[in-house]
Amino acid sequence: MSQAAANSRLQSGRTVLAPVTFMTHAQTGKPRVFMSADHAQPNERVGNFTATAVEMCDARALAPAASLDVQGFELAIMPTAMTDFYDDARIEAVYYPEITAFLKRVTGATDVHIFDHTVRVQDDGKRAATAKRLPVLVAHNDYTETSGPKRVRDVMDAAAADRYLGHRFAMVNVWRSIGASADRTPIAVADARTVQAEDFLATDLVYKDRVGEIYQNAHSDGQKWYWYPGMGGDEVLLLKCFDTATDGRARYTSHTGFENPDADPATPPRESIEVRTMVSFAP
Repeated sequence: MSQAAANSRLQSGRTVLAPVTFMTHAQTGKPRVFMSADHAQPNERVGNFTATAVEMCDARALAPAASLDVQGFELAIMPTAMTDFYDDARIEAVYYPEITAFLKRVTGATDVHIFDHTVRVQDDGKRAATAKRLPVLVAHNDYTETSGPKRVRDVMDAAAADRYLGHRFAMVNVWRSIGASADRTPIAVADARTVQAEDFLATDLVYKDRVGEIYQNAHSDGQKWYWYPGMGGDEVLLLKCFDTATDGRARYTSHTGFENPDADPATPPRESIEVRTMVSFAP
């Protein structure tokens, strides 16, 4: 762990007031995000947005700790043999199997299907050189009531998809800081119990060859937002982006990167990886 990250963790219990970009509840049409073919460039967003100052509470101070089924997010320890997260072949050969075993252990899933990963780089020069994406600084959730099940059929053969869709399944992102510190532009997560149904606005995600759908989020007064200062080392953050269960457990997790106004000016730009998974609870 870097010294910056270590210092940040020692200051647990901190609250940061930071601006977050939200959609407004009122839209003139269905919002769209046009995904840039040049990964180093920002995506084009069509819709009405507003910046709101949000109190980011230190999730490390929660007792009991946050969990996937209650708040929709969970901090966990996941050691890895990875040394170079810019090597896609190694990620698929080494990191994917590690995540599969890890998620089966911590969630009780009977099967894990990994279908995507994204490395995000804040530094302009390094991002251009490595063709990675920017951190996302808009409150959102990766899947909707429609696109969650649809994505299963997009990435699986018919038999595997039928098995997933015939039982409870969830979509869980595994987020990790892979740089010296993520505290300059950390990830923030909302307690799923505090985000209202009307705060989720379905948005078309437009690629060159397909159209997906996500939720972008509007702000409402009852929302409670958290971050984990000093994330690093073997720590990963689990985000539940979809769950077929409707029994009261968390189903979606609003999240966003944010510019940390309290970060030391010497804090290096963020580098992170998120791995997107589907986890099945079929017997």
